[in-house]
Amino acid sequence: MLDCEISYDSSYTDQLNAKISARYAGSPKREATHLSDLLGCTLKAWGKYHLPVEEWRQVEAEDDPILMWGQGLQFEELVSEGQKQRRAAWCLKCQAVSGVTVTLDGEQATCPVCSERWLLATPDYVVDGIIHESKQTRKSQRKGPMDAPWWIEQLAGYILFERRRGGDSAQMHEGRLVVNWIMGDYGEKRKGYRPRPPRSAIEAFVVRFPDTKEWWAEWEEELRRRKRIIEGDERPKLSFPGDEFVDSPKYSWECAGCPVGEPLGCENWLWGKEGRVHEPVEVSTKEGEAAEGKVVGGANNKVFVAE
Repeated sequence: MLDCEISYDSSYTDQLNAKISARYAGSPKREATHLSDLLGCTLKAWGKYHLPVEEWRQVEAEDDPILMWGQGLQFEELVSEGQKQRRAAWCLKCQAVSGVTVTLDGEQATCPVCSERWLLATPDYVVDGIIHESKQTRKSQRKGPMDAPWWIEQLAGYILFERRRGGDSAQMHEGRLVVNWIMGDYGEKRKGYRPRPPRSAIEAFVVRFPDTKEWWAEWEEELRRRKRIIEGDERPKLSFPGDEFVDSPKYSWECAGCPVGEPLGCENWLWGKEGRVHEPVEVSTKEGEAAEGKVVGGANNKVFVAE
């Protein structure tokens, strides 16, 4: 290596993070409800709506945000065609879907007729009447979209928007996922076989949903239910191991970078002091007994204590 001195430029690093956030992230506080808010942990979405931004645990523009804002946007531009970014706003109270431009930072956040919060959706692009959603991910290619049910729900939400926009005449019931598996099938490591290297790949998938009014009506009611939870005053409940489904689907990948888990005192918040991970230890207790340590979850007379 050539003779030189290398030092970390914290000031310029902060400038870059701020610039990326300002350009792509917009305001972190959403005044309208986005379809993506309904596809994961409702407690996180509820906290982002109810807590002041000043109380959030700020997540730096690294890892997933950079993947989404940088590479993800470039990938979308690479593969997209037809009509791009067909943004729509849906008032579930008036049952009206508007094609007016609704910005992501909260402009026109409520319906002008009834003041209900919009439900916003922005498919990546539409070709020949088929909604396309592009994804770039480090997930393994092995299980395909079946390992990402929130992608399927997102596509179903976009299609539902189009069906409601067109009334009974809109018979759309299928869409397409275009996925860039950045790391390929890195799970292929069978004994005695040559391991597959992390190799990027692009695949397209057609997703067909039932073409019945009843099925789409049930999906709409489920989205309504989640929207009511997020916008309501009552804090959503969490499920613990052994509990039945409570308020929402939730995925472990959301927890690590959740901006509101700490201020909400979420039982699934992962990080302790100085960024150390809580290691949950299952401890059987009799009803009414207290366990030593910090309780981070519990079900069926058992608690999970962070050491």
